[in-house]
Amino acid sequence: MGKKKLRLGKLIIVGLLVYLGYLIIQQQGMLDRDTNKLKTLQSGYKEQVLTNQKLEKQKSMLETDEYYEKVAREELGMVKPGEKKYVDINR
Repeated sequence: MGKKKLRLGKLIIVGLLVYLGYLIIQQQGMLDRDTNKLKTLQSGYKEQVLTNQKLEKQKSMLETDEYYEKVAREELGMVKPGEKKYVDINR
């Protein structure tokens, strides 16, 4: 009877150790997956911050007279009074 209890106790301990090993491996896999997801999200966040900064800069630029002058000259072909416009025929 004593040997059976000892054998059963050893089997229970081995079973618990195997189960704990399984849990540790499973948790490590979940941790790795979550770490990769966090890195991806952080990278996306940094990109969004940079995009936001660029848009803020463009927004502040839209409020200046220099921007309106640039658009008028480059896109609408306008010139200031008294200026002469030269066109490069090689283009």
